[in-house]
Amino acid sequence: MREIVERFRSLNPAQDNVKQPDEAALNRILATPRRTGTERRHVHSSTRRWVLASAVAVTAIALGLVATDIFGTSPQPAYAVTPAPLKYQDSDRSATEVLEDIAHRVEELPDGPSPVSPERFTRESWSLSTRIDGIQVTSAVIPERRETLKYQDGSEKWTVRTQTPEFQSQNQRDAWKDSGAIGEEPEKYSDSSGPVDMSDERNQEAPITPEGMRRWLALGYESSGPGELFDSISERSLDRSFTPRQRAALLRSLKGTPGILYEGVGRDRSGRAGKAFSVQSTYGGLPTKHTLIFDESTGALFAYEEELTSDAGALNVKPPAVVLYVTYLES
Repeated sequence: MREIVERFRSLNPAQDNVKQPDEAALNRILATPRRTGTERRHVHSSTRRWVLASAVAVTAIALGLVATDIFGTSPQPAYAVTPAPLKYQDSDRSATEVLEDIAHRVEELPDGPSPVSPERFTRESWSLSTRIDGIQVTSAVIPERRETLKYQDGSEKWTVRTQTPEFQSQNQRDAWKDSGAIGEEPEKYSDSSGPVDMSDERNQEAPITPEGMRRWLALGYESSGPGELFDSISERSLDRSFTPRQRAALLRSLKGTPGILYEGVGRDRSGRAGKAFSVQSTYGGLPTKHTLIFDESTGALFAYEEELTSDAGALNVKPPAVVLYVTYLES
């Protein structure tokens, strides 16, 4: 999730020294009328939509300004509402052992019928950067459900609908209502993208060996590390289906990842039980726990989560705090 990582960096002014903020640029941005829900355009960068007001936020903080349009015209909580962390059963088994068990089981599965065009992918996701009608929502967790059709040439058509706002307490719900009940009415929009460059190795068939899979997952990343690896697995799974041998190779590519832990069995946000693995990383600039949850029977990816563990920088959350999740529902 390289795009969102870079935008989280820009939301956190503690990561950079802002010496001469562009006040004129800030004024131009704040003077621009907010678009209505029907006018919003879907920004498709690589494979996902994450739209932030990061440049505005950084400049406003640097200038010591109070710009209500950054977070909405109504007061928002001092700390953003975030989803409750997932819970896992404790286990003393090693990640290497469990990954190999799943991979061995998965590689024996039949390939099944060839995918038909278009392929359908469905997921639900949320991030701290979620914006509804141009407002960065901090008073509620408002997931998005995205249904994507992918054609043989890599072109895609998708529809996104916002889901019911979520809270961890009645006090949070009351604060959301007081701040305007942003997202109470669901939003829906559609968009599309053209064919992909099939000469790009990232758009070709995934390898079936752990070594080849590890190299393929690293394509397009400027640095390598546990956080980048987990991020790449999440990103490649957004609109791609894998054969059993490819899934086995992916699982084995995780073996030996520095600091990887087996968390035990956990249920994703759709209620499915799977095997959870995590790493700690500062990929993105802040201490973050990255978690992947796999179906132990098929090796399919159920979920990916990011959780700030100790330092939120200048982000308005209290660690530990989930700042992003993706739940893969159909592929």
